[in-house]
Amino acid sequence: MAIRLRVLLALGCALLTAGCASGSEMSFRQDKRLTIVSPGTGKTVRLPVKVSWTMRDFTAVRPGSPVRAGTGYYAIFLDKYPMAPGKSLGSLVTNGDCAGVSGCPDAAYLAQHLNVFVTSGTSYTIDAVPSSGTLGSSSHYLTIILVDGAGRRIGDSSWTTGFTVAGAAS
Repeated sequence: MAIRLRVLLALGCALLTAGCASGSEMSFRQDKRLTIVSPGTGKTVRLPVKVSWTMRDFTAVRPGSPVRAGTGYYAIFLDKYPMAPGKSLGSLVTNGDCAGVSGCPDAAYLAQHLNVFVTSGTSYTIDAVPSSGTLGSSSHYLTIILVDGAGRRIGDSSWTTGFTVAGAAS
């Protein structure tokens, strides 16, 4: 268990630096506006997994809202890296599933096909996780980022936690 916790913490540190772009876009400071409340790093949880956090100095709005400074919504990435700063959620779609489909990718597509969940709230319940997480069969990580009303990533801040799902694989 101690080794798994060290792996989770190392992964979290690596994810904090993921998506860094040119030197002019890197902040080199820790963004402490968001605090993940659950699941706690290294904790064992059962399905469904309730992800919750607190946020300050940011106004959450519904997806599709006008783009305004200091506003947007949250994108939760399960077992995957988020897109680079300034890129849109649409950049995650690599096949033709969204070709010519207005509004695609929408929240349902992101959740069902990419394990990316969007919300304007400070919690989200994930009903199922991949049967084999990237850290082992029951170990998973999630990363929360901020996106603007148009679905583009705001800055390079991200917040990550790792957890284990108890019981049978889903």
